Amino acid sequence: MPQEEEIVKAIHIISESMRESMRRYKEDTQHSKELFNLSITQLHYLHVIRERSNTTITELAEIFGVQKSTVTVTVNKLFQCGFIEKLTSKSDLRVVHVSLTEKGKEIIELEDQGYRQFAAYILAMLDEKEQNTFAFLLNKVTQNITRP
Repeated sequence: MPQEEEIVKAIHIISESMRESMRRYKEDTQHSKELFNLSITQLHYLHVIRERSNTTITELAEIFGVQKSTVTVTVNKLFQCGFIEKLTSKSDLRVVHVSLTEKGKEIIELEDQGYRQFAAYILAMLDEKEQNTFAFLLNKVTQNITRP
């Protein structure tokens, strides 16, 4: 299917361009060394923890489809780096809630700024009508993609 091939090609080009843009952004941004040192998985965890404030290890395991022990390893690493805090539930000592620290919020905001910079780069190529159409189509596609 020619359309599918064009879409695959476009996704690849956009992905490569975004990675390069984010790499340059990280190099040019103060405090980006910490962002560079995070894995994609760790960044995914931080985003989910931000979106689902006060989430639990069990919930994260369900979201990512992994064992609780796998989540615990990643959460402990993020905790050691000071990006999250862990709070044991008072009603059930087996339950651990995690949330972002100020440092964690700052690192995710730093990454978000890089994405905003890339979005501005893309939008600069389009006139206003094309920008509106592009935003509409992206919204339509992303509303139908399952997210954790």
